[in-house]
Amino acid sequence: MLNDNYNQENIEDKYDLKQELFKYLFFWRWFVFSIILCLIISFFYLRYSHTIYNTSAKIKILDKKEASLELPSASDLFSNNKINLENEIELLSSYTILSKVVEKENLTTSFYAIGNIKSARAVHLPFNFEQLISNDSIIKELVFEINFNNEGVEINDINKDTTYLFNTYTTYTISHDLPFNIRWDKTNALSSNEKSYRVIFSNTKNTIGQLKKELSLSMVGKESDIILLEMNNENAAYSEITLNAIIDVFNQDGVSDRQMIHKRTIDFVNERYILLSNELDSIEIEKQLYKLQNNLIDITANSSLSLELSSKSNQQLLDLENQIAIAKLLDESFNNNNYDLLPANIGINNSKINFLITDFNAIILERKNLIISAGLNNPSVMQLDRAISDNRANIIRTVSNYLTQLKQTKRQLTLQSRKLNQDVSNLPEKEKILRAIERNQVIKESLYLFLLQKREEAEVSFAVTEPTIKVIEYALSTDVPISPKKQIIFLAALLIGVLLPFGIIYLILLFNTKLQVKQDIEELNIGASVIGEIPLIDESESKIFQNPKDRNVLAESFRILTSNVNYLLPQNNGNTDGRVVLSTSSVKGEGKSFVAINMSLALASLDNKVLLIGADLRNPQLHKYLEVDKTRKGLTSFLLNSNFDWRSSLITNFEKLPSHHTLLTGIMPPNPTQLLSNGNFEKIISQAKKEYDYIIVDTAPTLLVTDTLLISDYTDAIVYISRSNYTEKEILNYPKELIKEGRIKNVGIVINAVGANSRYDYSYTYKYGYSYNYGYGYGYGNKKED
Repeated sequence: MLNDNYNQENIEDKYDLKQELFKYLFFWRWFVFSIILCLIISFFYLRYSHTIYNTSAKIKILDKKEASLELPSASDLFSNNKINLENEIELLSSYTILSKVVEKENLTTSFYAIGNIKSARAVHLPFNFEQLISNDSIIKELVFEINFNNEGVEINDINKDTTYLFNTYTTYTISHDLPFNIRWDKTNALSSNEKSYRVIFSNTKNTIGQLKKELSLSMVGKESDIILLEMNNENAAYSEITLNAIIDVFNQDGVSDRQMIHKRTIDFVNERYILLSNELDSIEIEKQLYKLQNNLIDITANSSLSLELSSKSNQQLLDLENQIAIAKLLDESFNNNNYDLLPANIGINNSKINFLITDFNAIILERKNLIISAGLNNPSVMQLDRAISDNRANIIRTVSNYLTQLKQTKRQLTLQSRKLNQDVSNLPEKEKILRAIERNQVIKESLYLFLLQKREEAEVSFAVTEPTIKVIEYALSTDVPISPKKQIIFLAALLIGVLLPFGIIYLILLFNTKLQVKQDIEELNIGASVIGEIPLIDESESKIFQNPKDRNVLAESFRILTSNVNYLLPQNNGNTDGRVVLSTSSVKGEGKSFVAINMSLALASLDNKVLLIGADLRNPQLHKYLEVDKTRKGLTSFLLNSNFDWRSSLITNFEKLPSHHTLLTGIMPPNPTQLLSNGNFEKIISQAKKEYDYIIVDTAPTLLVTDTLLISDYTDAIVYISRSNYTEKEILNYPKELIKEGRIKNVGIVINAVGANSRYDYSYTYKYGYSYNYGYGYGYGNKKED
């Protein structure tokens, strides 16, 4: 009935979270040690690791309309000039820009203050440093260590493994081949951790490559024109200097591009200025000679109306000649390179031509920036080349059409002028010639003054060229380092401190194949319940239940066992014969003899007559507990001769338990199996049952020999011993098969030495009282300490 209830309770496999928790809580010292160790390691990691700070800056890219101080034109109002931030980001991180930054801030030379464990980048040095080697001449990395002491300066060349000693605190007074000079003012005392410095010279290419790795560029938003520049470095001042230098160099590069347009206009005006100056000089000389030759001093108008009409016509011709001259000058400028900028705003009274020139210059600048970041063979550059060619052809056609239109208008005005000239035909021919000279002079003078005005405008624009960017925020560094983060490091240390022992314990438990506690047997579903758990007894304590009044752990655990054994025994049904209980195990060393003797003593403490028989004919152990000679006569003598009086060999070594008798094995026979199967064992059991209430039989292990199975039919119950942290779980499949086949019956499992190097579950610290609580399947009298 007990086994049936046991199987019924274990039909469903239930996961006991509390039990799993107790497995790991048993190793709480491991967890405490691991957590403390991980926290100590994290503390030293934070103490000696490099602290990284984030430095960021923000700039806004300005297009021409935003940067210009002029009022927007009609073309500006209707044009959609969207800035391509991806191109600007590529330009910011281009080799050209970064090389200027490296050269400006001399980033090829790095300084580090050497500490006891770590070195930190230094920006501001407490001594004067002069670099003697140019950046272009640095081919491979050069490393030097500078050590200041009371005797002077010691400089170590790491590459050549050479040491330079200077008795003074300067290198200027002694000839040397070092690539730098230093001078330290001794009054400017160094702190204890700044007495040694490391100087590293790197070539420009490697420095730019490292700078590209540290530099991060991104757009603030999809629709934004703002670019975010970021750098992460242990020295915030270094990052701020570098980012501000990048912003300045990038802005100056854009300003230079815009100044090129004004510079082209200035050069164009200067070229024409020289030509017009020569022409005006020749006209002045011609006019002077003509007057001298013809004795002309002052000429008055003869007809107010004719002169007025002629004046208006001449003014129109004058404006027309001016436009024709400017258009021809513009047309001549196309004889130069196709990719040169065109002069803008030179006085052409044609909005289409002005718009085309502005668009042409914008494409030229875009092509230049794209070549810097992408190269000549980039498809986008080729596409811009085609656009430039098309725009140039369009401008040429437009200028040509405009000239044609001007010439046609000029012909019409010339005819009109001739008609008006007929009205003044009465004027002297000399006056007409003089008027032609003066008119030509006025045309040249007006064009001359116009060009002077445009040159002044271009020079002013060149001097005050608008910036290409707006600095939203110069480089700023965070006060709190981004790496390492103390909270995350300590949290990770705490987590690792918990998970590391947890993982080790889990692996230990996973690969542990030995029996530990009662739950292991229940999981195997052997078919027998656990009727007792015997805790590990310390070597200093007695291992024998000798006093009925004992209340120690050993006594109480065996009282529980004897109580549960009674549940295994079948009902008497009026039979007064004693009960036979067999104590066995699977292999040697599990404690069957220890359990057998103490179980018999516990039964005797209840005023029962108990006989303990040593039936292990191969390796008897009871004599060790009784401290008697194992060769004295015992069970084997009766098995050899049934006429032997076995009662004469009984031992009563326990004064306080006089009802307890022990029959040792005796002399070990050569044929134990034959002796146990000759029928004499059944006789002694039958005789003992008439005289004793309980007969406890200590037999050999079942897995090694068949002795126990030969005599199991003469017993009423079998106590099967297993040992915690000793018995392999696989071995318990053997008694499971025996129970399933019916070869052993009324079996109860006893776990011995619970707590012996136990890796989990509870350790036995029982306290026993005098009241007993019955528990089905677990015995009674067991009360755990709260």
